[in-house]
Formats: sequence, C-alpha cells, structure tokens
Amino acid sequence: MKKFKYLFLSAFLIVSFESFSAEYGYVDDETRIQLVRMNQLMPEYPRQAIRLGIEGSVVLKFNVDEYGAVLDPYVVESNPGGIFDRASIKAVRKLIYEPPLFEEKAVPVRNVQLTVVFKLQ
Repeated sequence: MKKFKYLFLSAFLIVSFESFSAEYGYVDDETRIQLVRMNQLMPEYPRQAIRLGIEGSVVLKFNVDEYGAVLDPYVVESNPGGIFDRASIKAVRKLIYEPPLFEEKAVPVRNVQLTVVFKLQ
C-alpha cells in the first residue's frame, strides 16, 4: 500500500507543478490578446492511469469571461483518448485569469487553447 501512495504522490506532483503561464484568446475574429493565469493548473492524475503506467496529454479549448473565469471547456484532442479528459476539464474549470483587458475595458475572450501533460516519474 505504501508503494501505491508514493507512486500516486509522485505522479500528482509532475502534473501539478507547472509554472504560471500565459495563454492567448480572441476578443473578436482578428484581435488576439494574452491572458495571465492567477493560479496553478492542478490536475489529479487518474488512478487507473497510474496503475497501468499510462502517460498522455489533452488539448482543451474554452472561453474566459470578463472577470477571468473559465467557461465551457471541451477536449479538442487527447492522447490516449478518454483517459485524461475528465481530470483535465475538472482542473481547467478551476483556473482563474486576470480580467482580460482590451482598450482599457474588461472583455470576454474566446477560443483559449491549453495543453495539459500527464507524465509519470
């Protein structure tokens, strides 16, 4: 049992300690702006993937409202399919961004894309 707990903890640390980063989205069809995260992406490594030693990644798209909250995340691509989707969506929903500004006004942003990588040590 101790070995499983250690493996789970080490797998969790790999995906949870990403640096703060910036993503980009669109105010309209042509205007691209940078978004700045205010918290870390903290996905939980699925237990089944740990047991089977599976690594992978998920590409998500979502919108951000004028207050910096994530809206409507969905999976664009996942490898392997279906293993990490739920954990990625759950983690992305908890992200908070600085309110996106365009021309000194808070605006909603569309089509933000983010890749979540799951890697075992």
